[in-house]
Amino acid sequence: MSSITIITIAALACVAAAADFQGQKLSWKEDDGLEVKIIRPISEDKCAIKSQAGDVVEQYYKLSDKDGKEIGSNFGKKPYTFTLGANQVIPGMDRAMTGMCIGEKRKVVIPGALGFGTSGRERDNIEADQVLYYTVQLVDLFRPVPGASWKEDDGLEIEVTHKIEDDKCKKSAAGDFIHQQYTLHLADGTFVDSSWSRNEPFKFKLGAKQVIAGMDRAMTGMCEGEKRKVVIPPALGYGTDGRPPQIPGNAYLHFDIELEKLVKKDEL
Repeated sequence: MSSITIITIAALACVAAAADFQGQKLSWKEDDGLEVKIIRPISEDKCAIKSQAGDVVEQYYKLSDKDGKEIGSNFGKKPYTFTLGANQVIPGMDRAMTGMCIGEKRKVVIPGALGFGTSGRERDNIEADQVLYYTVQLVDLFRPVPGASWKEDDGLEIEVTHKIEDDKCKKSAAGDFIHQQYTLHLADGTFVDSSWSRNEPFKFKLGAKQVIAGMDRAMTGMCEGEKRKVVIPPALGYGTDGRPPQIPGNAYLHFDIELEKLVKKDEL
């Protein structure tokens, strides 16, 4: 048997191994055009947890066009953080990052309808209905522990999506300095704004009227590290005038918030 034949057989063996890594499916294409290929699988014995909706994930990504030209990347930089399945990223990315092990890397092809749609994204020169070519890696994930929920007499709704045990709780009060992460949607799901997209928390003094009344109240009594879903009625938000052009009058504001860091007033 020639050396060329031996090399060919070895190469075919590698291909067969790549197609079936410990019984895992390594590539697939879904009916709506989403394509996923796992290029760095993680063995089952090293995969303690797989990503699912509600997890807070840390992601490395590289976005390219159809010719392989890089549009943007954060590999080697600070990971991008978002809550999976919470409409904080494009629909195709939410789905592509589901079911991943920490350390896993994938190549993903996202059709325009699951990407930036007919609007595109001007700041990155992404055209309407453009197909997106991503390489993504799950750096880490955090799975929340849900807590209580309640609705107050004036319509403020609060749901604790990740609670902190009492013996570990550093609790916020008026006069404290808040480092807050948030995502804001309207009642119909329209995205308005997010601190996560800037990788920079919003900072303010609690109870000092530096934010809308509903947010001052929603973040009072929170533990450092706690997460909440909050619905703020118009009277506690931007009222009848709204905040044009993104927030119309009489809008109910749907927030996902996290008290990332708390500096007590006696620590200032």
